[in-house]
Amino acid sequence: KEGKPVILDANFVTSQFPMGGSMMSVPSMTTGPQQMYAVMPLAATANVQNVFPSSGGQNIYGGSPPQQDDKAWRVVNVGGGSQQNAQNVYGGSPPQQEGTKAISGTRDINLEVQKGTQQHETTGMIMPVKLAHTVGLVVAVAIAVLVGAVLADGRSVARLKHASELPRLTDYSLKESGLDYRADELLGTSYGVGLHHDSSGNRWNQVYAGATLKKYVQELGLHQVIAAVPSVIATDGLKHPAYFLSCTSLVNTGLSALSFAVIAEFLAIVMMFFHLATLIDLNPLTKNGTYTTMGRAISVLVWLVLSVGFLVVCCLGISAFYSTYNCDNPFIPTITIAEHFDWTWGYPIANIGCFSAMAAFVAQLFLTSTNPSFVPSKRQIRSAVLALLVGVVLGIVASVSVAAGVGQFDEPPPVDPNVNPCQGQKPYHAGPGDKYFANVECMKDGVVAVLEQAGANVSPGYKGGMDAGEWRVPITEWYNQTDLCAVNVHWHLGAEHLSTGQYDESGKGPSGDGYNERLGHRCHFYDEADPKFTTPYDWKYCKDMHVGETYEVHWPHSAAGACGTEWQYQTPFYDGVFCNDGVVNILTPLNTYKNIGVQSQVYTIVNDESYYHDNLMKGMIVDENFGVDMTMYTGSTTGTSRDNEVCSRFAPITWQVDRSCHMISASSFDKMCEMMKQQKDDMSDDLHAHGSRVTVADHLTANNQVGNR
Repeated sequence: KEGKPVILDANFVTSQFPMGGSMMSVPSMTTGPQQMYAVMPLAATANVQNVFPSSGGQNIYGGSPPQQDDKAWRVVNVGGGSQQNAQNVYGGSPPQQEGTKAISGTRDINLEVQKGTQQHETTGMIMPVKLAHTVGLVVAVAIAVLVGAVLADGRSVARLKHASELPRLTDYSLKESGLDYRADELLGTSYGVGLHHDSSGNRWNQVYAGATLKKYVQELGLHQVIAAVPSVIATDGLKHPAYFLSCTSLVNTGLSALSFAVIAEFLAIVMMFFHLATLIDLNPLTKNGTYTTMGRAISVLVWLVLSVGFLVVCCLGISAFYSTYNCDNPFIPTITIAEHFDWTWGYPIANIGCFSAMAAFVAQLFLTSTNPSFVPSKRQIRSAVLALLVGVVLGIVASVSVAAGVGQFDEPPPVDPNVNPCQGQKPYHAGPGDKYFANVECMKDGVVAVLEQAGANVSPGYKGGMDAGEWRVPITEWYNQTDLCAVNVHWHLGAEHLSTGQYDESGKGPSGDGYNERLGHRCHFYDEADPKFTTPYDWKYCKDMHVGETYEVHWPHSAAGACGTEWQYQTPFYDGVFCNDGVVNILTPLNTYKNIGVQSQVYTIVNDESYYHDNLMKGMIVDENFGVDMTMYTGSTTGTSRDNEVCSRFAPITWQVDRSCHMISASSFDKMCEMMKQQKDDMSDDLHAHGSRVTVADHLTANNQVGNR
């Protein structure tokens, strides 16, 4: 070039350089090891000795080549382990000599150089190319295995939340008609959804019920179908719920995601064999890792499709999870999956698949070529890393954008302050339609058929006759030192519990004429000669109350209450006790005696302000005189609907009972009633005394009493 020798080695394929305004082309040149040739214009003859010093020249071609068009070329052999002086080779057709062939013309020279008869070709693929195909193979195998597992698992996408986190699923307006269910009550606590089918085995367009809910309502009527819900639950008729509830958009979303998964599985298997065949040099579209044009196009295109496909599935999953779907049925007209389900392992696999496919795509794009002599430069490697980072960022941006589009980052809608979250939470069934919590006979065939009952004998030294086992142990800490909070206050006419010498059959009080409720035990304070027991009180808030009478006050507590909110106190107290679902279990595991407790204190009302206490609402009084002599045991709910023949199924729960009777002013009670009327929930049904249950028989009373504190 520019009058200087040009050195051609074994890696050289095509070179162009000018000479006097024209081009000299060497389109092909192959040499063996250690062979190098110099091709130069004749004008550079003077430089030959300077570049290739040697003693003694050698005429490579021999003879005296003729002059042609004043154009001459110099071919210099400088390989083979020695340096040789140059001899002139003129234009025309010089005679051929073993190992060398040269053809010159007026403008071009085609030079093919061989040494001997044996050719040596470069074999094996270079490490960056091998790495690119290895990455492709590993990613393809991983995608094929993991996507296959996602398709096979009926809980791979989502699973129901714990019951304590589940809101009501059915339409609130049908609650009074008997339709009041959470998702776990309808589908089972372990229900989940996979990409191909749900945990029952039904696909997106299948249902055990044989028809949609809308069709059943059309054929049988709304109330008949509501009555049949327990039977449908028992036979798994609600599954697959998306199809049964006619949530068409949700079904289509699920089928779309399924289609992408099937395509990904197929392409992953294809690319697994493609890259494996390339690595062992059996791929007809590659040679030593070098692609044909078609081979490279296929590889790059397939990995691009997989990258984009996984990203679409990730965005589709976010949209499906957080969108609110309309369903064509009256029971569950709308549903938001995120309110009832948690992600399982399928969605993280989709994210991993997306970024892994991006890595394989970038490797194929930047680290492979159709050029056999291709060696990726540092710049190309940096470009590959940058491209992968850009792809990851774009994937994250796309996912966040979709989440924002479906309102994932919006502030939650304000809670209607006029809606009581505890209303109607009193349970009637443990399982669908079983009426578990209805009162039942205490004995069957001479055998106790229920758990321990209350109110019991709490006299010092008393032990019940029912073995409470090892589990059923009462709470012995004060409730305010636990997770329980007071959810109600109410009282009974007379005492339901029995404490000998404090409130028992020998107690005294007013005549009781005109009482409409059953009277329980009484305290021994009453003295008709003492005006504080007989002077009437002007009741402003409490109803049907009597000075001198004995009342047992109960403060139900619960860990499932709306503690610390304006809805904490509820009437009936069952709504407060069971306000938050999933906290109290009657089985698996039984925890009612740990999460539900009642405080009990017995008073005789006097018209004397020296006995005033300003806040009976918050719980029983505990000071140097009150709450000192206590009994704790496990029992049940009370009330006159139960006795020793008919028992409560709301058991076992902890009772903490003050054994002593106390005097308290009528104004203290009236103040409590005033505070009850100020509560958010209507507590008017508890502003009067309820009747007292008869004292529980020994064989229905637990033997786990814990005595004086």
